[in-house]
Order: sequence, then C-alpha cells, then structure tokens
Amino acid sequence: MKRYIALALISIGMVLIAVAMLVFTRQGRLPSSTDGYERQAKLQVIRPLQRLKGERPFTEREMQLLRQFVKDPDFTIRARALSALSYTPDPNQRKEAIQLAIGCLNDEWSSVRVYALRLLARQKAHEAVPHILPLLNSPNPVVREEAKKTLQQLGYTVH
Repeated sequence: MKRYIALALISIGMVLIAVAMLVFTRQGRLPSSTDGYERQAKLQVIRPLQRLKGERPFTEREMQLLRQFVKDPDFTIRARALSALSYTPDPNQRKEAIQLAIGCLNDEWSSVRVYALRLLARQKAHEAVPHILPLLNSPNPVVREEAKKTLQQLGYTVH
C-alpha cells in the first residue's frame, strides 16, 4: 500500500511539473539551449545596424536581414529591426521601411506597434496616416499616446 501511495505521489508530482512547464512557457515548451544563442546572434547583427542612425544606407544583405527580423517570432527582434530601419536615409529603403512599419501596426505586442509608430514619425510618413488613425482607439494607453504623438509630429492636431 505504501508503495502505491509513493507511486501516486510521484505521478502527481510529474503531472504538476508538466503543467507548470506548459503554463510558464509561452509556446508550451521549454526553450532549447539554441534558442538563446540564436536570439543573441540576431541581436549582435541588429545592434550595429541600429547604431548607424542614418549614417549610410543599408546594404542589400542588411536590408534582407532586417526584412526577416521584422517578421521574427521574437518581439524584441521585431522592435529592434524597426528601430534600425527608422533611420534609413535612402529613399527606396524609406518606402520599404514604411510599408514594413505599417504591417507591424497590428502586431500583438504593443512595443512593436510603438516602434512602428516611431519609424513612421521619424520618416515623416504622411501616407501612413490612415493606418495610424485606428490606433487612437487602441485599448493600450501607451499605443494610443504614441499614435497621437506620431500624428502631431506629422503636423496634425490631435486632442
């Protein structure tokens, strides 16, 4: 009898651990050791691109990476890619950056939406106004305030 009780307790413990792992991980799995390395590698690529702050246009390879990073599963990578793109001085890259930012205005993460709005403000993207207006009604107050600020920087009066 004691043996069955011990086995039952062990089984319950294992079930509790499995449930905790599911609850505490966003994707229902523990991150593999390569997930952290991959993230760090991406950040090491993005940081120097962010530091350029418009000193020169991005190379085609850099643009290719930034396009991929804007669609990355990790919200931090997406936000940093938008940050880097927001300073591009090249007119063609500007157009693409604006389109990428508009696509991120519906991102599930508010921080990505905020970085998209900052890109649009920095690039003086008047063509994005119809996409920015709905964010004035966002349930997230930070996004609402950033949308208002972006529109004001584009020359619009918002109350």
